[in-house]
Amino acid sequence: MIQRGDQVLEIFLEETTERLDAIESGLLHLESCGEDCDPEIINSIFRDAHSVKAGSNLLKLKTIEDLAHKLENVLEMIRKKQIAPSEIIVTACLESVDKLRELIENVERSDAISTRLHTHMLEVAVQKTLQGE
Repeated sequence: MIQRGDQVLEIFLEETTERLDAIESGLLHLESCGEDCDPEIINSIFRDAHSVKAGSNLLKLKTIEDLAHKLENVLEMIRKKQIAPSEIIVTACLESVDKLRELIENVERSDAISTRLHTHMLEVAVQKTLQGE
């Protein structure tokens, strides 16, 4: 198990914190401009989520990787215009970013923290958006 103080972990934590801030800021912007947003905004948010997923995979931080992957999947759907960045989608994504922050802050025990609620919120948000609710 990787420990705090490990240089690779510390770089990951620092970069991930910055990426989560960028994702949050991008999502808030996306919420205000909706489907009229510059595609580069959603691409940038997607890339940051992908980087969080990839870094956590490299460090074998399974729970962080899983939630980041779910978030990335939703962002990919927005990117491909399969779903609109509706209020419920953006809210579920922002809640997931908050949960990822909690996991990062508690990285040593992150695999013991449940993300079921956040995974479910993302799934429900996608279903409701696809059903036009």
